[in-house]
Amino acid sequence: MIILFLKKTPFLRLVFPLIIGIYFADSFTFSSSYLLISTILLLLCYIGFYLWVEQKLLYRFRYFPGVSGFIILLLTGAMYLQLRRPSVIDSNRRVIAKVELTGAVGHTEKNYKYEVYLRRVEDSLSSFTGRKRIVYLSKDTCKAQPDIGDSFFLQGRFIAFSKPDHHLSFDYGNYLRNHRIAYRIIADKYEICLPNENGLSGIILIAKFKRYLLNTFKNYGLTDEETALLDALYLGDKSQLRNEQKDAFSGAGAMHLLAVSGLHIGIIYLMLVSFVKAFNLKKNSVALSGIVIAVLWIYALITGFSPSVLRASIMFTILEIGRLAQLKTNIFNLLGASMFIILLIEPLSVFNIGFWLSHCAVASIVCFYPKINNWFYFRFPPFRWLWSVLAVTLAAQIGALPISIFAFHEFPLYFLVSNILLIPIVSPLLIMAVSASLFSFSPHILELLVPALGNGLSYMEQVAAQINDLPRATVTNLFLYRWQLVFIYTSIILLIIAIEYRYSGYLRNFLFSLFILIGSFYLSSSLRPSKALFVANIKGKSVVNYIGNESNEIYSCSPLSDKEIEFAFKGIWAYCGAASDYSLTLMTKTAEIKPVCKQINGAYILIVPPSVQWVDTINAATIDKLIVMNQPQMTLEQISGTMRINELVVPGAWNSFRKNRWLKGYSKYVGKLHDVYTDGVLFVSSR
Repeated sequence: MIILFLKKTPFLRLVFPLIIGIYFADSFTFSSSYLLISTILLLLCYIGFYLWVEQKLLYRFRYFPGVSGFIILLLTGAMYLQLRRPSVIDSNRRVIAKVELTGAVGHTEKNYKYEVYLRRVEDSLSSFTGRKRIVYLSKDTCKAQPDIGDSFFLQGRFIAFSKPDHHLSFDYGNYLRNHRIAYRIIADKYEICLPNENGLSGIILIAKFKRYLLNTFKNYGLTDEETALLDALYLGDKSQLRNEQKDAFSGAGAMHLLAVSGLHIGIIYLMLVSFVKAFNLKKNSVALSGIVIAVLWIYALITGFSPSVLRASIMFTILEIGRLAQLKTNIFNLLGASMFIILLIEPLSVFNIGFWLSHCAVASIVCFYPKINNWFYFRFPPFRWLWSVLAVTLAAQIGALPISIFAFHEFPLYFLVSNILLIPIVSPLLIMAVSASLFSFSPHILELLVPALGNGLSYMEQVAAQINDLPRATVTNLFLYRWQLVFIYTSIILLIIAIEYRYSGYLRNFLFSLFILIGSFYLSSSLRPSKALFVANIKGKSVVNYIGNESNEIYSCSPLSDKEIEFAFKGIWAYCGAASDYSLTLMTKTAEIKPVCKQINGAYILIVPPSVQWVDTINAATIDKLIVMNQPQMTLEQISGTMRINELVVPGAWNSFRKNRWLKGYSKYVGKLHDVYTDGVLFVSSR
C-alpha cells in the first residue's frame, strides 16, 4: 500500500531522501568534493544499469534503481546543505562595516537590537555581505536611534552566537543560524551616512511600506497592543508582541492565528478570486489566474516568506494552474512539491518547526477531517458550521500536536474553545485590514474601518487572555524523545493506511506500535529524575536550579527575566517533570540569606550566598559539592576550616581576576574544582 501511495506522489519520493540527506549533513561534516564524487559515481552506476544490463536481469535487480536513486538524492541533499550552509566566524574581531537597517527587534538591558543587511566590510570578510545580521547598539552611545532604511558605518566586533549551556536548553544561536543570522555585531561607535546612491532596496521598501501601514492605523485609533497584534496577524511580524500577549495566545492554543499561514493565505485567495470575478473575467481565464498568483506572492514577500506562507502560496499557485488547465491534483503530491520547492529555496527550512507544523497539519486535515466531520450531521446550518470548525481543529491537532509537544513542551487544554471563538473573527479582520490598506489614502474609509478593526483585535486579545487564565489551561513540562516523535508519526501513518484501505495487516501493525509507544511513555516516566540540580552561567549570572519531588527552586546572584528562565530551564523542567510553579531567590551581596543545603543520591550539596559568614564547624562531616554563588566574604581557607569539601563548584559569573585570586591554591582545601565557565554546566540527578 505504501509503495502504491508513493507511486502516486512522486514529489514525496523526491523530498524524503533530500530531507534525510540534509539532516545527515547537519550531524556529520563531509567535504563537498567527497559528496560530489560519490553522487557522480552512483549516478553513473544508475545510468549504466539501464544501458548495459540485459532485459532478463532487470527483474532480478529490480530494487537497485530505487535504492541507488534514494542514495543519490540523499547525497544530493547533504551536498546542497554543505554548499548553502551559513558561514560562521570562529574568533571575535574588530571591523568597520557599512550596514542598512531593516527593522528593530527589541532591546536588552544595555543595548538596542536591530536587524540589518551587511552592505560593505573589509575584503577578508566580503563573503558575509548581503546577508541579515543582528546589530547591538549601546544605549549610552545611541542618542538618536536610526530609522528603517538608514545606512550607517559602525565599528565593533563580530561575535558568533554561543551554544546553550545544556543540550536541553533552548539553542537560540542555532535558531538564528537556521534563519541565516550566523553572528551578531556588537557596535561601540556608529555614524549615519548619506542614503544609498542606488536607491532603496526591495527589502527596505517593504519594511517602509509595512511601517507606513501600521503608522496609518495607529493614527486612526489603534493602540500599541492592537497594532502589534495586527502586525503579527496581517503582516507576519511577531517581534512587537509583548510577552503577555504571546503567553495569552500560546496558553489559549491560538498562537497559530498570529502566524500568517494557510488560513490567512486561503482567506486572501478567496478575496482575490471574488474581487477579480467582479470584473466579469472568465472563470478559467489566464488573466484571472495571473492576477491571483501575482498578488499571493506579493503578499508572501511582504510577510517574509515563512515556511507556512511559502507552503500555502506554492499550493495555491499549483491549484490555480491546475484549475486553469483543468487537471486533477493530488493533495499529498502538492505537499511534496511544496516541501521540495521550499528546500530548493532554503534547505535550512527543514530545521524550522513551522515547516513541519504547517505540512503535518495540512496532511492531517486531508486524512482525518472528512472522517471526523462525518461523525455527526446537523441540519441546522450554524451547528453544522460549528462542528466543521471543531472537526478541522481536531484533525489538525492529530498531525501538529506531537511536534508541538516536542518543541514547546506544553499542551493547551482549551484549544477547541479558543478556535471556536477566535477563528470566525479572523476573516473579517483580514478583510478589513486589506481594505484599509488599499484605501489608506482615504480618511473617510479609514475612520470607518480602523475602529472596527481595533475592536476585533481587542476582542481577540481579551478572549485569549481569559481562556489562558482558566484553571489548568495548559499542561506544561511535557517531554518527548526524538525516537518517540518518529514512532508517533509512524503509528499515525499506519492508522491512516488501515482506515483508508481497510487493510487488517496495517491495523495490527498500528496496534502493535501503539502498544510499544505506550510502554515507552511508561518507561521514560519511570526513569525520570525525581531530584535534580542544575548549575549554570546564564548571561553572566550565577544560577542554580534545584528540582525536588514537589519543589522547583531557583537561586541566582542577579535578577532574571521570565524569558531568561524559560529559555534556560524549560527543556530541563520537561525532562525532569518539574513543577510548573517555581520560586526565585536572589543571593546578592546585600541579601541576608543563609546557606541552603540539599541532598541528592546521599550527597550533601551546599549553596553559599556571597554575603554569608560563619565560624562554627558545620555538623555534616563532609560537603560533597559546595556551590559559591559569587565571591564570598570568607576565604577558601576559612571555609575549608569549618567543613571538608569534596568538590567546589563555581557558577562562573565572577570577575575573572577576583575569581582566580580567590581560588589560588584551591587544591590544598578541596578535592576537585568545577568551574562552569570553563567546564560547562553541572547537572546532577537521581531517580
